[in-house]
Amino acid sequence: MTEKESPTEVQIARIVCLDSPRGKDCLFAEVIDTISISSRYWVKPLTLARSNPENFQLEFLYDLRDTSQLILPINFFRDALDTEVIPIISELFHPGKSSMRSINAQSALHQFINNLYR
Repeated sequence: MTEKESPTEVQIARIVCLDSPRGKDCLFAEVIDTISISSRYWVKPLTLARSNPENFQLEFLYDLRDTSQLILPINFFRDALDTEVIPIISELFHPGKSSMRSINAQSALHQFINNLYR
C-alpha cells in the first residue's frame, strides 16, 4: 500500500495552483521551499490565468515571473494538473497573438492576494 505524500514533503520545483475564491482565476506557482514550522510554501509565481475547462483554452494570462515571491499557507494550494499547466507553460514561452498580457502584473498579483483575505 502506498502512503500519501504529506504537504510538508512536497517536491521542490513542483507547480501548484491557488484557486481564487471569487472566480475562475488561478495562480500557478513553483514551490521554492516548504517552511514546515509554519506550514507554508515559499513560492515563485508563474502566472495568473483563467481557462475554459471544457476546451482548455486560455481566456487570459498574466505573466508573473518577474513579480515578488510569496509565502502562503500550504492549505491554500493544490497540485496543478498537467492539463492546466501545459497550455500555460506553452503560452508563457511561445505567446500567441491572441494572448492578453498585463503590463501591471504586480498589481494583478496584489489584487489576487487581497481577494484571498477578504
